[in-house]
Amino acid sequence: MRNPMPYAFAALLVAGGMLAARAVEPPDNVVNEVDYAIQACKDLDGAPNADAVLRVADLNEDGGEDWIADYAKLDCAGGVNPMCGPDGCALQIFLWNGAMAWPLAFDETVKRYNVTKRGGKPVLKVVLAGTACGKTSGDECDVTYDLDKDDIVPEP
Repeated sequence: MRNPMPYAFAALLVAGGMLAARAVEPPDNVVNEVDYAIQACKDLDGAPNADAVLRVADLNEDGGEDWIADYAKLDCAGGVNPMCGPDGCALQIFLWNGAMAWPLAFDETVKRYNVTKRGGKPVLKVVLAGTACGKTSGDECDVTYDLDKDDIVPEP
């Protein structure tokens, strides 16, 4: 008689691979925000392509899917990206609440951003236009936020 363990393990790997390949769908409130940007592009006579705007990741390392809407990646061909201006582009982050909701936890105009770790904890680092931090418009300022389970909080 053959040992059934290798077959069970192979079946588990196949099933796990199929689950990982399943596309993740954004929640309604996230879709609504992106739809607003798409419509604003159309209103400015653009042809929107928002395929690269959304990204899903576990930013705060709580085991749930968090959503990033990076409007710098909104292509508004023939028009103007309504989500960007001289101070940067809109960045929205929706944190999973542990149930079935993704409230908006961050909504700022940023020049650049990245998610990294400090002291083993995830942080969001953004570069803002100087006008956002009391400097001249040509200046920039760096702001770091703690990515807590429920909120995104600026570091003191």
